Amino acid sequence: MNDAPRIATLIASILVLLIAGSSSAQPWSSHRPDGHAPIGVMGDHTHGAGEMMLSYRYMYMPMAGVLDGTDSIAPASVVAADGFGFMVTPTRMPMQMHMLGAMWAPTNELTLMGMVPFLQMEMDHLTRTGTEFSTESAGIGDVRIVGLYTLARPDRQRLIVQFGASMPTGSIDEKDVTPASASNEVRLPYPMQVGSGTFDLLPGVTYLGQTNEWSWGAQATATVRLGKNDNEYRFGNEGQVTAWGARRLSNAFGVSGRILGSVRSDVVDADPDLNPMMVPTAAAELQSGRRIDSGLGINAVVPSGQLHGLRVALELLVPLYQDVDGPQLGLDPHVIVGVQYAFDL
Repeated sequence: MNDAPRIATLIASILVLLIAGSSSAQPWSSHRPDGHAPIGVMGDHTHGAGEMMLSYRYMYMPMAGVLDGTDSIAPASVVAADGFGFMVTPTRMPMQMHMLGAMWAPTNELTLMGMVPFLQMEMDHLTRTGTEFSTESAGIGDVRIVGLYTLARPDRQRLIVQFGASMPTGSIDEKDVTPASASNEVRLPYPMQVGSGTFDLLPGVTYLGQTNEWSWGAQATATVRLGKNDNEYRFGNEGQVTAWGARRLSNAFGVSGRILGSVRSDVVDADPDLNPMMVPTAAAELQSGRRIDSGLGINAVVPSGQLHGLRVALELLVPLYQDVDGPQLGLDPHVIVGVQYAFDL
C-alpha cells in the first residue's frame, strides 16, 4: 500500500490529460439530486465561496462468517488443534458509525472539510471448548481535517485534489472482560479499537462530469500511516478506488450505481499486550485484505423553498469479492444513510 500516493498521482495526471482543452461554457452543478456522489463517498465535491454544508451519516457494517483467502471456512476449524490452532475465533462483528461533518468554502476553489466519527462495535466469539462470549467497544474515532481544491473546471467537469490528515483522537486502549481474563479487563484486539493512535495523511483525487440527465465520477484515496502509536505499532496503509454513475429522475430525485475497490495492509509491528496465538484478530500479520463492492443509491434534494439545500441519501453496498489474509471475518451487505444541508453564511 506504499504505492497508493503514486497511484493517486497517476490517476490525476490521466484525468488532466482527458479533460485538457475542454471549454468552460457550461458549469458543473451540485444542486441537482445527482450533483453529489453516492452518500458513501467522502470529499466528492466543493462549494462556492461563503457556502457551508453540515452533514450526518450513519453506517451499519455487519461482519459475519470466517474467510481464509477467498474461501469460507467453519469457525470450528480456526480453534481446532489440528486446524489453525487458535484458542478463540470471532464469529460475528456488527459495527455502527455515526459521522458528523462540516464543509466550508473560503474561496470558489478551496473547500475545507472536517469529520468526527463515533463508533460502536461488538464482537461475538467461539472458544476451543465451545464457550461463546462477546466484547464491546465504543467512542469517538479519529477526527479528519481535509482540504479540497478544484484543480480544473472545464465544461460540466471538475478535477479536485484532496489533502489532509487524520488526528489520533480515537482510543487505542479499549478493554473488556473475556473468559480467560476472569473479571479483569484486557486490551481488545486491533479491529475493536476505535482509533489508530497515529497521524495519517489523506491524499486523494476526484473527477466529476455531467450531462443534462446523467452524472458520473471517479475517486482514488489513500490513508498513509505515519510513525507508531503509543502501543508500539501502526495500522496498515489503506487505499480505495471507486467510480459511479447517477441518473437524475426529476428535480428532486435521482439514483446511482457504484463500484468500489479497497485494499488494506497488515499491522506493522505489534501491540505487546496482545497474544497473537490466542485469536486471529490479535495477530498483526492477519489484518490485510482486498475487497470489491457494488453499490446502489437513492438521492433526494429539496429543490426550492425554505428547505432548499437539504439532501437525504441512502446507499446499499454488497461485497462482490473478498480476499483476506485469514482467518478473518467477512463483510456482509452494508448500508449508509445520510442527511446534508448546504447554506450561505
